[in-house]
Amino acid sequence: MRALAVLILTLLSAVCLAIEFDLEAGAEVLGKRRCLSQWLPKNTHVKVTAKVLPGYPGQKIHMEIHDDSPSMNQYGVRKQVDDVTFRFNTQAHANVIACFQNMLDNGYTADGRSLTVQFKMNSGAMAEDFIKLQQDEKLKPMEIELRRVAMSLDDIQDELQYLKQREGSLRDANELMNSRVRTFGIVSISVLIAVAAYQVLYLRRFFHQKKLI
Repeated sequence: MRALAVLILTLLSAVCLAIEFDLEAGAEVLGKRRCLSQWLPKNTHVKVTAKVLPGYPGQKIHMEIHDDSPSMNQYGVRKQVDDVTFRFNTQAHANVIACFQNMLDNGYTADGRSLTVQFKMNSGAMAEDFIKLQQDEKLKPMEIELRRVAMSLDDIQDELQYLKQREGSLRDANELMNSRVRTFGIVSISVLIAVAAYQVLYLRRFFHQKKLI
C-alpha cells in the first residue's frame, strides 16, 4: 500500500499539460487571444513547447509566458512562433500562464483564417532532458531511471513541504479568526449586560421618583 501511494504521488508530482487548438487571426489590437494555465509550486523546473502548423499566409502567432503572482514574473516572449521551446524555473507558488494571439500582417483583413497551435507544458521530472543527461554523464538505463525517480521524489518532497507550510498558515489564520470571534462575543455580552444593568437602575430610579414603588 505504501509503495502504491509513493507511485501515485510520483505520477502526480510530474505534471504534463498538452493541447492542440485553432486560433483565429485578427488585427493586432483585436487579434484572437487564448491563455492556458497550470498551477505550479515555486522552484519547479518547467519545459514549454509550442508548434504552429502551416496555414494560410499573413498570420503570425505571438506568445508570452508569465505567472499570476503579485510580481507577475515573466518567463518568455516570442513575437512569431513556429517551433519554440522555453525552459525555466518558477519564481513563485502561482499559476503559470501561456497566452497566444494570432495577428494579421499589414494588408490582410480578417476573413476567418486561423492557425493550429500544438502546446505542451511539462514540469518536474517530466521537464528534464534525460536523453541529454544520459549522453553527458554516460549513465546506464537503470541509472537514468533511478535519477528520474529521485527527481520525482524531490518534487514530491517540495510539494509536501509547501502544503505543510500552507496548512500552517491557514491554521494560524483560523486561530486568529477564532480569537477575534471569541473576543467579539465577550465584548458583545459585556455590553448587553451593562445595558441591561443600566436599564434596571434607570427604571428603578424612575419608579422611586414617581413613588410607584
